[in-house]
Amino acid sequence: MKGIVLTAYGDPATGVEFRELPELAGPGAGQVRVAAEYAPINFSDILVARGMYPLHPELPSVIGNEGMGRVLEVGTGVDNVRVGDRVTLPIGSFIWRERMVADVDGIVVLPAHADPDQLAMLTINPPTAHLLLETYVHLQPDDWIAINAANSAIARWIVGFARQKGVKTLGLVRRAEAMNAAREAGCDLVLLDDDDAPTKMTEALGAKRVQLALDAVSGEAAGRLAKLLGPRGTLVSYAAPSFAAIAVSPFEVIFNDLTIRGFSLGNPDFAGQIPGAIMQASKMVAAGEVAIPVAATYRLEEIGAAISHQERGGKVLLKVGD
Repeated sequence: MKGIVLTAYGDPATGVEFRELPELAGPGAGQVRVAAEYAPINFSDILVARGMYPLHPELPSVIGNEGMGRVLEVGTGVDNVRVGDRVTLPIGSFIWRERMVADVDGIVVLPAHADPDQLAMLTINPPTAHLLLETYVHLQPDDWIAINAANSAIARWIVGFARQKGVKTLGLVRRAEAMNAAREAGCDLVLLDDDDAPTKMTEALGAKRVQLALDAVSGEAAGRLAKLLGPRGTLVSYAAPSFAAIAVSPFEVIFNDLTIRGFSLGNPDFAGQIPGAIMQASKMVAAGEVAIPVAATYRLEEIGAAISHQERGGKVLLKVGD
């Protein structure tokens, strides 16, 4: 069995290796054995490799936080999953290997005929997007939210779930050439992420104000996003690829009575809501409502090139097995 192993924390380019691994035993009671098909390389995987994520496996260890595959074998007591079913694989269960054994309680059965590339990306971004919209502010139809990195993969899921609620999205992007991608993602209004954004928002929305702002960048970008919020608005930080401290003006917080929150999908309070969000997202994929552009797909033995591509930008998948 082939897989990707993290041998040392630090630079992912040197810390991960393609290896032959011992075959696993069959599934026990309440478990299934799965042949992995596709797995994305996410920012969280890079953080694991760098030793900057809450998950710190003892090394050497297979890594990989997200993916999907087909059920090869079911253990005793499993009656809701069948051999041949396509399923999600549990978050953080070290997916970058050809086969694995997982508890059946941690997987979701997927639509049989949906695109497997898209199904491989359902366990992190869709439940994150769903929970960001449901947890912090009681949004009503025709309310506005604001997001930065609006040309990203998760932006498409935020917009998709927002549309189901009748909520409109203002998307910020850092480069003019990214504005079309944000529009294609479905944002109702797209602006450059600069100091002119609040004025342009007011020109476009009139008296309407944003109640919820979702920050995927941190640093100065979080501060610019906060300036779009109306009185008693809420800013939620859920990613920080800039590694910079959140830089929100105290005057924005004081005079607008803003709330600043943090989101982690690993929060145990969210565990019960994740399977339902994944199932809803899988139906949206099957219906063609949301599709994430994939920049490239690499085989396991091409892990070095795959990580280099991911760090340059674009959604990168690993083709784990045949």
